[in-house]
Amino acid sequence: MKLLRCLLVVGLVASSLTATSGVSAHPRDEMWPGKAGPIIRGETTMSELRDWFGPPDSRRVIRVACIRVIRLRWDGLRVYAERDKVRTADAIFVRSRVLESAEHGELRIHTSRGLRVGDRHRKLRRLYPHADPDEHAGHIHYRLKTGNKSNARMMGKVVDGRVVQLEAWPFEFC
Repeated sequence: MKLLRCLLVVGLVASSLTATSGVSAHPRDEMWPGKAGPIIRGETTMSELRDWFGPPDSRRVIRVACIRVIRLRWDGLRVYAERDKVRTADAIFVRSRVLESAEHGELRIHTSRGLRVGDRHRKLRRLYPHADPDEHAGHIHYRLKTGNKSNARMMGKVVDGRVVQLEAWPFEFC
């Protein structure tokens, strides 16, 4: 009986450590209003992104608000870059639970509270109870955090009850 109780306690402790390891295990994978893992708004260049993730699957110049930006797409990742000489990342969209990087290995991007792409809508509401929903075009956006120094906001996008995208946006493009 004692052995059974000990095994039960060990199993419960191991399962609780496994459940919380995604939140605190890799701070390098954290998403903030000014960054998503190693990608930092205003600092990470297109050249660095190519080194880390390989050539983009798609590269187009598009209009966002009143300016034109370069949209780069990889599997599970989309980045808008400024069209200046340096071409740094300005907006970051994570659309996959895991990103593969040649430089950083396997990245499991998550917020500081543990929200990840693929999580349920109710988990977002539980982790961010004060985030106001903005529903339009068949999806819901939540402003999860606003950055002071980074001039940015972190948002979560929900479609059909699942978080499909985490975003780091500037306040304004113009």
